[in-house]
Amino acid sequence: MIFKEIINTVNYNHVWVVLDKEYNHKDSAYEAYKNVLEELKIPKPRPCKPPITLIVAKIEDCIEPGTSIFDVFGIIKGDKNHYALDMTSWDEWLNFNVLDKCIEVYGSADVVAHSLYEMTFFGYSKKTVDERVEEEKRILDKGVREIENGTSQLISFEEAMKKINFVDKRTQGEKEKEYREYNRIAAKNEKIYKMLLGR
Repeated sequence: MIFKEIINTVNYNHVWVVLDKEYNHKDSAYEAYKNVLEELKIPKPRPCKPPITLIVAKIEDCIEPGTSIFDVFGIIKGDKNHYALDMTSWDEWLNFNVLDKCIEVYGSADVVAHSLYEMTFFGYSKKTVDERVEEEKRILDKGVREIENGTSQLISFEEAMKKINFVDKRTQGEKEKEYREYNRIAAKNEKIYKMLLGR
């Protein structure tokens, strides 16, 4: 099933319950997301090359251990990488295949809610998002050109941390404990990905 088909059949109030529970919003968010959902019902899905499968996975947050977050990403057949989708056109989102297992495990309303949250990273209309994405791409392209032609001003990580007055006050033991905790969470999350993706 493609994302557009799910959008056309899901009940917005069910989607809003998920958005309201999982994310901090202003009072105007209910109408903003409702308008996004209505806007998404209008355009035709645009094929993306290569085809992308949309995944929504509930995982443990590496930054706040013990709490859950929803990871929304794309996969490409034959490729084991996970791809961020926040700079993808809404028309292409509409054509994403949605992994059946995600709908089975979390339900259509959750899949749509977390996808909408990801889609609106740059704004609440296709026009606003497209304009912002183009601007971000221009900035990235400029940075790549500067690196390629040797005119970029690169600094080390340590130097960057000094500029923002960041001082890592953790002891070696604390660093090692955090590293072990990160590895535990990563292993746990990998099991969730394997359960969903069957690999």
